[in-house]
Amino acid sequence: MVSLIPHQTFLLNLRMTLVIMALFFSFHAQANSLEASVDRTRLTENESVTLFLKAPGLELTGDPELAELYQDFEVLAQQVRTNIQIINGENHSERIWEISLLPRRTGTLIIPAITIGDVSSQPITLEVRAEPENTQASADIFLHSEIDHSGSIYVQQQLVYTLRLYYATSISDHGLTDLELENVLMVQLGNRKDFEARIDGRLYNVAEWQFALYPQSSGELVLPPQTFSGRVRVQNRYSLGGLKHIRIQSPEHKINVLPVPDSFPADAQWLPAKSVTLSQQWSGNYAQWQEGTPLTRKLTLQARGLTAAQLPPIEMPVMQGVRQYPEQPQLNEYPENLNQSGTGLVGEKTLSIALIPTATGVLRLPEVRIPWWNTNTNKLEYAALEPLPLNISADPARAPEPEKVKATPSDTIAPPVQSQAGNSFLWQIAALFFSILSAILALFLWQSRQQLIFARQQLLHNLGQNGVAKNQTKTMAFVENPIFRQALLNACQQNQARAAWDAWRKWQRVEAPQTTPEFDKALHQLQMVLFGPNAKPESWQGSDLATASEGIKRVSRQKDQPLPELYPG
Repeated sequence: MVSLIPHQTFLLNLRMTLVIMALFFSFHAQANSLEASVDRTRLTENESVTLFLKAPGLELTGDPELAELYQDFEVLAQQVRTNIQIINGENHSERIWEISLLPRRTGTLIIPAITIGDVSSQPITLEVRAEPENTQASADIFLHSEIDHSGSIYVQQQLVYTLRLYYATSISDHGLTDLELENVLMVQLGNRKDFEARIDGRLYNVAEWQFALYPQSSGELVLPPQTFSGRVRVQNRYSLGGLKHIRIQSPEHKINVLPVPDSFPADAQWLPAKSVTLSQQWSGNYAQWQEGTPLTRKLTLQARGLTAAQLPPIEMPVMQGVRQYPEQPQLNEYPENLNQSGTGLVGEKTLSIALIPTATGVLRLPEVRIPWWNTNTNKLEYAALEPLPLNISADPARAPEPEKVKATPSDTIAPPVQSQAGNSFLWQIAALFFSILSAILALFLWQSRQQLIFARQQLLHNLGQNGVAKNQTKTMAFVENPIFRQALLNACQQNQARAAWDAWRKWQRVEAPQTTPEFDKALHQLQMVLFGPNAKPESWQGSDLATASEGIKRVSRQKDQPLPELYPG
């Protein structure tokens, strides 16, 4: 047993203490963190905003310190709640403080860091705009609308339309007309938002809707007023809460829609957007690409301010030395953060292509280039992927072709030099023995040759009687090795995709059989199941490939060519 000296014991205890302290402070830092967020960062004067303070776990308690908020905000209400969840047998809990704030002025306001206990949150910046002009200052309910562009836009360019309903009383039996526009594509941006706003000292509830509009023709676009109808409760000295029917309208908007500019390429699809990006992802390391090894290249085209249906097709030209198996493009669209300055829709189109090199050497993927019109700068730009040169190496598992070896003078067998031995009795016995053995072998070989000649004549006679030699093809097939065909059939019968692919590659390297269109189609399905972006080898059924393999032709030679001599002279 080895004992530690006091100095070593002290160092060991010190290290263990430091590790425990580091773990403790790390856990303490994670447990005592405070995350701040708001329901929106862009609002109008006298509109309320909700501040959320979230702390993991239940260790952090107490009230938030809000003294620094009172300079720019009025605190309307606050509450605290606790969430507890059990996920995979583990408890996950958090405590959330909700604080309703009302800005005191317009402009850029900052919610300062809020402190609870010994932790603080991060500051948050808000943009507060001036309140809309209320044409019905004393009304209990009114509509307001606005658009994010003034002057003109281009055809198919995004125009964001915002509609708000302000109401300071209870309403019932209400309805709002639908926004109907001819030759305009319309997409609603998110769900309805509800908040509060104070106008002329009066507190209103606000319901807000936003729409992305895409005019399909040039000219003047008119957005008609929207109509709200319903019943509101009236309270005065003559009525104790009676209902009154009302009908109100929002303002009308007009904007000029410009045609496609002449400087945009005539043979390209028109693409007006705030920004367009083209990116790529690979399923493996293309720097170590080998012949016959599949890789998937995923191209993603993203445009801010357009729907996914407006995006042009992503095309890759046909290239020599590589097989391409493209999938159906995937479309996706989603609204941007509606509370930020960049309101609108984001459209995405993703194309996945399985590539299989068929030769070694340098493979150059060509440039992918898509023109688009920048609506911010009013200029033509291009989203592009630069040409990509690749070095395709040979597959080490593939059997190399045998090299022909030329005979050298040193490889020739020199004739035996006759011995000058005497007429000894032992030499005579050996010579007699080899002579007898040679005669037996010669007789055996002669009989075997006669039997093969007879069998060949009998085979040709039978073929002639059946009419095969005269009416069918003039080729006679070599006898193939049945091992490869049987291995492929066994893998197909057991629906083993990987084993079927390996068996075919071995068969192809050794015998190079001639395939049929049916077999090529079934083989393509096997490649997509194994190497496609949605590869599912376990779902493959080998019946089609097994049936198609029966039509594979064997390597053959012309019947006119004579069979090789069995015993060349």
